[in-house]
Amino acid sequence: MTTTQETPAIPKTMLITSEMMAAGTRPLLFTGGACNIQGLNGPERNPGRDPLAAWLDTQHWSYFDPQIHPSTHGRDYVWGIDGPQEKRARALAKLRVYEITRATIGAVTTLEIMDDARLGRTSIAWFNQGQSFEPIGLGSRDELLRNGLLKMKLGETLHSHLLAYVNAGRQLRTELQSMLVDCQNVVFVDTFDELKTTISHLIKLCGEN
Repeated sequence: MTTTQETPAIPKTMLITSEMMAAGTRPLLFTGGACNIQGLNGPERNPGRDPLAAWLDTQHWSYFDPQIHPSTHGRDYVWGIDGPQEKRARALAKLRVYEITRATIGAVTTLEIMDDARLGRTSIAWFNQGQSFEPIGLGSRDELLRNGLLKMKLGETLHSHLLAYVNAGRQLRTELQSMLVDCQNVVFVDTFDELKTTISHLIKLCGEN
């Protein structure tokens, strides 16, 4: 007698699009964060964005992902359509998750997190290997300081501007955590496992509906 193995069911995507938002659908989570990572071959998606989406799918928790891309949404970001819905999704979601990586400065994300703190919105700042700022092509502050060849090619002035940029990214991370150390509604996590545990806990507190 032969038995057939059942193929595991692929979880239904819980992604809420701008079009669904415009039709009245409300996401449980907003999964944002510093993006616009420029790799050697052009723009890259945040490294934690897709694993987080896949996990949320298995939990059947809906989410709005503002990093709109043909591979996930079927099209590119359109400011006139997606900009207003991104703002609404941040405001309407029960929980906001902001991924901060080492490759992006995180200035706008910092403003969004501070805005959530001001308004008492429950949010998670996820430093996905992003405690330090090391933009692609420049590396860490120490690596940039040691890069004599780059300094020689660019000149003293341009090199000092790049160093100021890297220092600004480092300071943003430090100041964000320092300013919100006593804030009760913004939680800081580092690892993906910590993120999943924190999301599960906060969803229970907030309620899924």
